[in-house]
Amino acid sequence: MKQTADVIVVGGGVIGGAVAFELARRSVDVLLLDKSLPGRATSASAGGLWPVGEAVGLGCGIIHHQSRAASDGISSELVLPTVFRDFLIRSNECFPKLAEELKEISAVDIEYESEGNGLFFLYFNEDEQRFVETIASGLPGGSKFKMLDANEVKQLEPQLTDDLLGAAVLANEHQLNPMYLAEGFKRAAIALGAQFRHNTLVTGLCREADRVVGVQVGDQVLTCNTVVNAAGAWAGNLAAAAGLRVPVFPVRGQIVLTQSLPHTLSACLSTSGCYMLQKKHGEVLIGSTTENTGFDVSVTAEAITQLCRAAVQTVPILRNVGIKRVWSGLRPGTQDELPILGPMENVTGYVNAAGGFRTGIVAAPLTGRVLAQAIVGETPDVAIDPFLANRFQRSTAAFA
Repeated sequence: MKQTADVIVVGGGVIGGAVAFELARRSVDVLLLDKSLPGRATSASAGGLWPVGEAVGLGCGIIHHQSRAASDGISSELVLPTVFRDFLIRSNECFPKLAEELKEISAVDIEYESEGNGLFFLYFNEDEQRFVETIASGLPGGSKFKMLDANEVKQLEPQLTDDLLGAAVLANEHQLNPMYLAEGFKRAAIALGAQFRHNTLVTGLCREADRVVGVQVGDQVLTCNTVVNAAGAWAGNLAAAAGLRVPVFPVRGQIVLTQSLPHTLSACLSTSGCYMLQKKHGEVLIGSTTENTGFDVSVTAEAITQLCRAAVQTVPILRNVGIKRVWSGLRPGTQDELPILGPMENVTGYVNAAGGFRTGIVAAPLTGRVLAQAIVGETPDVAIDPFLANRFQRSTAAFA
């Protein structure tokens, strides 16, 4: 049977697009397949580039923890491993150059914003303050991290509430438009020679003994040398079709977008109840819940109300601002909140690019690069061993 491509990438979100782009720039014959299923992770992202903030639990990770905690306490389990923090920092450093490249190759402006005050984690009580102080003591020397009291914070962000105790401030934590990033990767890959098929649902993987040889699309089989599973929240289901265990599960995030208003916020704001960013055209994006509700992409009055209350508590003038849109998306969660990357034991012709959860956007440039390098036989810039799927063989804990 004639091969359709050297590599088939399943999933046209940010991660799949990044892998296809990096393969195409290495002159690999790559086919990117995409079915825009409702609620995929790119739509659940605010576009915040918070490598340190997310790694130490001061981004939306603290909201995730609060949604699972039995009490109001904050756990040190929020802090991700140093090897992944370093991965995120290195990936984040790619964005200035990447933004220029994607605009030149694809004509897509990803709206990368490097101005502003960085990421503020705002704390309202002593428990949150102690957590921040613990984080500060564990950061390596040279980290652009500082703690401000309430008066210092309000000098930088005058619209914040008077009820703050203070804030942890992380510089070099910025934002972009995640939908434009996905589109930029896709168009750049096509411009460099990749094939692209939209509205194409992959229903399974084709496996012969210990090798994956292609994908099933309806009654058609598309063959290749390597399949890249970048199917987001659906990655586990796709892998299971070939008898592979890739423990990815959907985590619903509900989001609110306000009507446009004049420049109000310079920083990205994070609290234990919500995060907020003012986007390029003036809207304030408020996110996000973290709910294990399967593949349900509905929005609920309770969650939207909670997000709005948390936002108004933080920035009181939002009380008088209308809501433009609400929606939800499905982030690809994993048990340890780390991605699942690279090949799997006992099978060839298959590579994971899955489990980005709350760090998929900032991790995308480096993820695309190291997976492309591994596929073509180059030495990856960063070792992917810590992110292989076989780490879950050592644990029998439930991952949903």
